[in-house]
Amino acid sequence: MPRQRSYFVVMSFYVIPMLVYCLIKRFLSKTSTIGMTLDLTPYRENYTLLPPGTSTVMYIVLIPFVMIFLYGLYFRLRIYGLDALLTLSKNFRSWFKQSFRYSILQKRIFKEVSPGIMHSTTSYGILILFIGTLLVFIDSDFLEPFNQKLLQGAFYLIFEFILDLFGLLLIFGITLQLIRRYSGVKRLKPKLEYYVYLWGLLFIGVSGFILESIRISVNQPPWSSYSFIGSMISVTIINSGIPVYILKNLYLILWWTHAIIAFGLVAALPYTNLRHVIVSFIYTGLTYSAPRLPQLAKTPFKLSEVDLSATEESKAGFRSIGDLDSLQKMGLDACTDCGRCEVVCPAYSSGTPLSPRNLVQKLMKIMWRQRLSWKRDLIESKDLGYDEIYACTTCGGCVEQCPVVISPLEYIIEARRAFIIDGRMEKKAIETLNNLSRGENPYGLPRIERERLVKELRELGAKTIDEHPNPEYIYWVGCLATYDPRIRNIARKMIEILSKAGVDFAILGTLERCTGEPARRMGEEGLFQELALKNIETLKSINARKMIVHCPHCYQVFKNEYKELGLEIEVIHHSILLRDLMSKGRIKPKINIENLVTFHDSCYIARFNNVIDEPRELLAGLRFKEMEKRGKDTFCCGAGGGNYWSEVKRAKRESLQRIEEAMKINAEVIIVECPYCLAMFEDAVRVMGLEEKIKILDISEIF
Repeated sequence: MPRQRSYFVVMSFYVIPMLVYCLIKRFLSKTSTIGMTLDLTPYRENYTLLPPGTSTVMYIVLIPFVMIFLYGLYFRLRIYGLDALLTLSKNFRSWFKQSFRYSILQKRIFKEVSPGIMHSTTSYGILILFIGTLLVFIDSDFLEPFNQKLLQGAFYLIFEFILDLFGLLLIFGITLQLIRRYSGVKRLKPKLEYYVYLWGLLFIGVSGFILESIRISVNQPPWSSYSFIGSMISVTIINSGIPVYILKNLYLILWWTHAIIAFGLVAALPYTNLRHVIVSFIYTGLTYSAPRLPQLAKTPFKLSEVDLSATEESKAGFRSIGDLDSLQKMGLDACTDCGRCEVVCPAYSSGTPLSPRNLVQKLMKIMWRQRLSWKRDLIESKDLGYDEIYACTTCGGCVEQCPVVISPLEYIIEARRAFIIDGRMEKKAIETLNNLSRGENPYGLPRIERERLVKELRELGAKTIDEHPNPEYIYWVGCLATYDPRIRNIARKMIEILSKAGVDFAILGTLERCTGEPARRMGEEGLFQELALKNIETLKSINARKMIVHCPHCYQVFKNEYKELGLEIEVIHHSILLRDLMSKGRIKPKINIENLVTFHDSCYIARFNNVIDEPRELLAGLRFKEMEKRGKDTFCCGAGGGNYWSEVKRAKRESLQRIEEAMKINAEVIIVECPYCLAMFEDAVRVMGLEEKIKILDISEIF
């Protein structure tokens, strides 16, 4: 664990809990005797040490700040449109549940411990102090004129204690954030705006305690010890012997400075990155209705429902901000510019022009620069570049990491659809799409290759669906295993395993065609659906109920994407089936691997579909060591998003980076669960000249 991270962890999980424990213990010991030792009921003195009429002047001063704030909110809601709020009103319960999980509990922020602690102490500090300010407002301006008090007695003492505690946490969190920013963390952009409001919040926190301590020093209420921070500072002030009139003048100046800065930060909230406090709270709740993993983007149309005689074209893709829906616009504004997506992005680490963070921030700035006129073509203007949009491997890392559940992937897929409509594709991508259209496979090879494979698999014990109707399982061979000699060994192994284990299965043989996954990832939605509908028709015609696939890309499409087009089928990845067969004693690993083994998680299996432990159970008994990036935090091989079938220049390919990561733990065998990963890593090993040092195996090849 890095030294800085260790420091934050120790500070947060040892020092803070101990401090809170001591303070609560002190508080409880005193509250038990307060009624016996005091004849005077504790209460809050409002506007003490301030001239008469201060509250009236304050509200007059507050009016322009409120107007600026409300106008900012109105303008942003006008930009988003009402659709997002209508979605909220339709299912408030789902919205609140989602928002509570990601905004209040900050579920994803704690994926990184140190930033999680910094952000949570800051945000909870602000939240509690804001609630405290509201209670003071109610007490002083609503109840006091009617000779009523809210902040009195034991409730007031608890109020004072909690506000001091969370004020301390606020200062702690802001201080750590400033240290982190000034220490030069690479992903944190040094924007003046960020420093201004961090220093502003720190001033509010510190000045609040100073004001409290001056008030205690002058008035010396007998219950002041419950304001434990202010009470400690007041001791120093009293001992210093500063005259009361100076303290009162200082209090007046500091009180107004504190108020003006607080008003200013609130007024600036809709216009700065601070807006995420409000926008992300609304947005995260609304994402329950938006496409998120395992979905990549909305299905823009259904080919089976398209009226071919209609003059209007089905809308697909976005080429201007006006093409985005309300939720997508709000998503741009919800971005906190934290850079977590950028850190995990394989395309960014490979030196491509793509940064998910920069893409979202760029679109957000364009949205506000163009205001309510969003007709500018972002492709013609080159605001969206081909290499930027097509570098994405659709690994989902950015979606998984985003603390406010934004999906940069959704904007990328939509932009690709617009590129396709314009025909702006590089040569290799065009060839792949033509191959899919003409030959129903991305290689463009003739169907006779499938016939040859069928003959070979029959010799290993496979039967076609014609020879064995109504099997329990359909084993989907896939394009790579059909046309790539190295990947074909996975199909051979699976046929051997399934036959020897007595699994009731059949293959489709020449009835198979590409799932269309490469076409959809590249943005060719129509071609994808054309292939998908043919496959769905085939599977329905044979009454297929269960399907075994060894390709995560096929798994993702069959399990999660064909469903919307009308296919309901149980899809099982081969790693899960192998685990089940091994647990029942029907198969045993044959290969005795004495070398150090590591496992590479496929993005579509681990991150999209949460299959993480099952393949590792197959490796029990081997000399096994995990890589740093694993499970849902896995690192893409670089083949996804159609990148296996197209070409975007990279400074250093993702597959090379992954092999280097395996070398750091001295792994000699890398087990994979995806034919694309297998092909990419074997190519990387050859490029790096490591054929004698590192071996790549599919998980089926250990049996």
